Amino acid sequence: MKKLVFVKNFFPLENDPRLLKLLSIFLSDNYHVTFLGWNRDDSSSSDSHKQFEKKQYQSKILCKKASTGIASVFALPLWWVFEFLWLLRMDYDVVHVVNFPSIMPAIIATKLKRKLLIYDIEDTYIDQLTVLPQLLRFIGIHVEKLCITLANGVVLVDELQVDEFGGIPNPNLTVIYDSPSSIVENVSIAPKTHDNFVVFYAGYLSRNRNLNLDSMLNVIDSFDGVTVVFVGDGDLMDEIKTKARTMPNKVKYLGRVPYSEVLKLSSQADLLFSLRDPVPLVQKYICGSKFLEALMCAKPIIVNKGTSTAIKVVKHNCGLVVDAQNTDDVKNAVLRLKNQPSLCKELGFNGRTAYDALYGWDKMRQRLLNFYSTLYSDFYHNGGNLSKNLSVSN
Repeated sequence: MKKLVFVKNFFPLENDPRLLKLLSIFLSDNYHVTFLGWNRDDSSSSDSHKQFEKKQYQSKILCKKASTGIASVFALPLWWVFEFLWLLRMDYDVVHVVNFPSIMPAIIATKLKRKLLIYDIEDTYIDQLTVLPQLLRFIGIHVEKLCITLANGVVLVDELQVDEFGGIPNPNLTVIYDSPSSIVENVSIAPKTHDNFVVFYAGYLSRNRNLNLDSMLNVIDSFDGVTVVFVGDGDLMDEIKTKARTMPNKVKYLGRVPYSEVLKLSSQADLLFSLRDPVPLVQKYICGSKFLEALMCAKPIIVNKGTSTAIKVVKHNCGLVVDAQNTDDVKNAVLRLKNQPSLCKELGFNGRTAYDALYGWDKMRQRLLNFYSTLYSDFYHNGGNLSKNLSVSN
């Protein structure tokens, strides 16, 4: 049984659907998995997941209260020490690190122990900032590119991240989209029980992410027979709650719900939307899960221009691209889809076709396992080094 250490400065697991899906891939493929995580709430480190067999899964959790996002940088040295000491102490074959805050201790530990290192870039750390001097971004990108060079393999979540970095200096590269599992397996589609045209959004309701949710809220009053449903939490929550109280027939707020319920609600809606700005830049280069959920559920989606999501929507003809700063543009897109059910069905069908052909989670699962298998075989066949002419890209 191969031994894998999965590292991400995050906890609890149930709040990260992508992380759970990735761990499940390896556990179902006969890996023993140890998860190193950081619980910033400083609460219990209990990590019980009934879906994971105890003999194949364990976790080591740092419980230290700290801010999230960029503000957590001041607490990072403690996390680095925690991660590094465990990586020196444990026995393993592969380390899979998610995101920049955890990569440097893993580079040192895996070089010392001659173990395989996979670097998973879910979010480009420096590009999470809304306002950033060009010199600081230049330095940040090049430090991360150095880490990419030192890893044995790289996992991206969108092919446009190659442009974000100005090229990936590692020949061993794969793209694993954050796609949901197939609707046939995980979502029970209930028949439509509402007369209104339902527009749905689920995600972190953060003002700093420039989500442009106000663009939808500001036009909803002009619609008849349209209800906008929000799911999630964050600092925009109170504003949405107020709208829901003042316009209960037009705005609904359901709070935070499990990911399985998000997929069910997506499948029951008529339209999904993701109007986030291309700034911070991470939103320009990564399409995000809302687009992929729309594809899987065969629902049209409205997205903002200038993003990776917009490029894919146009390519697959599975939704409408708008200028989120133009309320008339948003309004007209919603009305067009509301008044043309056949167009909604056509765009949704196109999206599901793209999901089955290019983005399906079963395809992502097999792609990642193949990537691992190739790198693992070559690395340990050559005594802890990859062949100089090896190039794995898919």
